[in-house]
Amino acid sequence: MKTVVGIDYGTLSARAVMVDVHTGEVLCSHQVEYPHGVIQDGLASAVDYDDALMTLLRAMSDTPWRDAIAGICVDATSLTLVPLSRSGKPLALDERWKNEPHAQIKLWKYHGAQKQADEAHCLAQKMQEPFLARTGGSLSCEWMLPKLLQCRDEAPAVYAQMDMAMDLCEYLTFRLTGRAVRSAGSMSFKGLWSRDLGFPGSTYLDALRPGFAKEYRFLLRGEVRRPGEATGYLSRDMADALGLRPEIVVATGALDGHTALVALGALNAGDAALVVGTSNVLTIQTPELHEIPGICGIAMDGLTQGLYGIDAGQACTGDMLSWYIGNMLPAGVLSAAQSRGENVHDYLCSLVTASWTNPVVITDWWNGSRNTPCDLTLRGCVSGLSLATPAQDLYLAMLQSIACGTREIIEQCARNGVQVRRLLAAGGITQKNTLLMQEYANILHCPVDVGNIAEGPALGAAIFAATAAGVYPTPMDAWRHMGVKDMTRYTPDQEHAAEYEQLYQRNHAMRMRLQE
Repeated sequence: MKTVVGIDYGTLSARAVMVDVHTGEVLCSHQVEYPHGVIQDGLASAVDYDDALMTLLRAMSDTPWRDAIAGICVDATSLTLVPLSRSGKPLALDERWKNEPHAQIKLWKYHGAQKQADEAHCLAQKMQEPFLARTGGSLSCEWMLPKLLQCRDEAPAVYAQMDMAMDLCEYLTFRLTGRAVRSAGSMSFKGLWSRDLGFPGSTYLDALRPGFAKEYRFLLRGEVRRPGEATGYLSRDMADALGLRPEIVVATGALDGHTALVALGALNAGDAALVVGTSNVLTIQTPELHEIPGICGIAMDGLTQGLYGIDAGQACTGDMLSWYIGNMLPAGVLSAAQSRGENVHDYLCSLVTASWTNPVVITDWWNGSRNTPCDLTLRGCVSGLSLATPAQDLYLAMLQSIACGTREIIEQCARNGVQVRRLLAAGGITQKNTLLMQEYANILHCPVDVGNIAEGPALGAAIFAATAAGVYPTPMDAWRHMGVKDMTRYTPDQEHAAEYEQLYQRNHAMRMRLQE
């Protein structure tokens, strides 16, 4: 018997699964909430992340199958910047920097480097930098370059102590192996690197700040490996600390939105995988290079080997729904849900009737727009309110805005030669909110297949671990034995297709007006 471990680091918690490589059975799972959660302004605790890694792997070690573990793979939210000192430890763990914001881990949702992103984007346009075509003509403040540039500008003492800058999945893999190996996903989609173009030009980087070209390459040094490739073996120190064998293979780190597609088997040209959580990730596989305006990234081998992967998504989905429940929900609705013993999301969904007639229109830009357009300064907007608007209409409009945002991305890809053949979905909200998934099918006018698994990203990481360990030659071969086959299909409401099309067109028109 052989097993593998997949670990998925989300925004608020991390979880691990141990999977039988031959049957795909999840033998055990464990979840850890981060004690500090999201610190102000989108920062996170290095202690939380290190402790979670040890806790999860000790839970896997404390099972009858620990000696059968052949591989481990970690995925994580991206880009989550971890600044490391020369000791290889996060700068935030150094007593000198424990209260310095720029020494902390900066989550994907940290948007403090917008000024630097705007400056870098304008200069790249002026100098006609080739990388812009790969990023849809945009440069997000969530990415590596603006975050490093901001640290250089505002905290030069911290910047001078930084020896490496890693995405979280890269750091956690480095923590397990002691080897500084880069993730193709992190580097390609968030680090402005590609296999054919390399890093942005030295003239461009040095024009941003003198000497920055050398610094950027140094901080991002390390061999770049593809999803499902091996990084190395579990280090002796980590093996001893965890009670595991040091012969365990550790796979290259992956982005959290890029492992669910493997769990679902979305590994062929035309496959799209949607991960619905705090934010949304939409990935699409295509056999050819298509540089698509407004779509933030495309890279060879970025999602899986042998195909170009498109990485897109929306910056605020589950977060937006939580905001509404926490800040705008009428007390009477909450009281009614509690009296019925129902989750408030479920209760609101139960109040919805004739969703195709909803007069309320919302843009899902509570945390900015990540794609079409990539403009994180945009903010959400609500239209169509009246004194008669009930709470469920607002909630429904938020669900519909999420589906409309996804359709904007899919249609922009289609206009540029990339067709979606089938759409599969995973993530916590897909299991919890059936109304959202039905609205997806209605607004997209296509079936949506939802994988019936609670931990899709963690399972995908486990599949990559099995490939890296040599159990299977490719992720597709591993999926055939380990992947999700049980799907719930949501089909479009054909009777009201015209009304849903009108609903989408109203939403699209409002998005266009707000961009003017």
